Amino acid sequence: MTQTPRIPVLVIGGYLGAGKTTLINNVLSSATQRIAVVVNDFGSVNIDASLIRERHNDTIELTNGCICCAVGESLADVLFSILDRTELPEVVVIEASGVANPAAVAAFAHIEGFHHLGNVVLVDGTHALETSKDPLVGRTFALQVQAAQLLAITKSDQATDSVISEVKSIVSSLAPSTPLVLTTSATLSSLMMNVAPHSDSAVTEAHTEFSTTTLSHVSAQDEKQLLAFLQNFPPNVVRAKGIVQLANGERRLVQKVGRTISISHTELPTTGLGLISLK
Repeated sequence: MTQTPRIPVLVIGGYLGAGKTTLINNVLSSATQRIAVVVNDFGSVNIDASLIRERHNDTIELTNGCICCAVGESLADVLFSILDRTELPEVVVIEASGVANPAAVAAFAHIEGFHHLGNVVLVDGTHALETSKDPLVGRTFALQVQAAQLLAITKSDQATDSVISEVKSIVSSLAPSTPLVLTTSATLSSLMMNVAPHSDSAVTEAHTEFSTTTLSHVSAQDEKQLLAFLQNFPPNVVRAKGIVQLANGERRLVQKVGRTISISHTELPTTGLGLISLK
């Protein structure tokens, strides 16, 4: 029996104004594959009217075989509806909201029938300095950068060389091993479908392969021991998430994105710990 191939999912993240909508419009207008683009709001996406074949409920069908889906109450429901389609897309692109952590959005890419291709996070070259230093949103900015497998500084032609150099320095300090590229409005679309993390800063057509593993049982006496366990993961583990039980019976929600680790109390049942690793 032939196994149905899993649909790759690419998450586009970045703070407000970084250029995500511009990128989504480029994807929809120039696609050569059947792409399903998932957005929070149709209103923010300026889809060329000549491309629209029909519209119903929360889905717009395009003449080039792509679809654009708006998220209603649940991103999971949108992805399940995509799996129910007669003609499946070849790839799914999810636009994370401007204040969302792409790592949290990417967790949905591991629903059965999909696989996570990676997170591309856009950084606004004209406003990143003030955003990164803002006491209210600086942490959000940092988490977005640290969730990326590929970082793109956008609007690099609209800022001075010294500003771009400082932005690169800040971004590199947050994610020193993550590939970084400079883009303009004209070159932003080159980040799409065939772009994946690579060992240098060039935009290439190599695909990063991810493997997933679930640790059904994690042995830890307390949170301190659990934290030490997570900190000792090998560097190719880019994501860990799940609900684990401590020796005293209490449960903890664990999330690890890059070097950032979050452990919080939960009453939800244990799930084991899901790991996403670069092959």
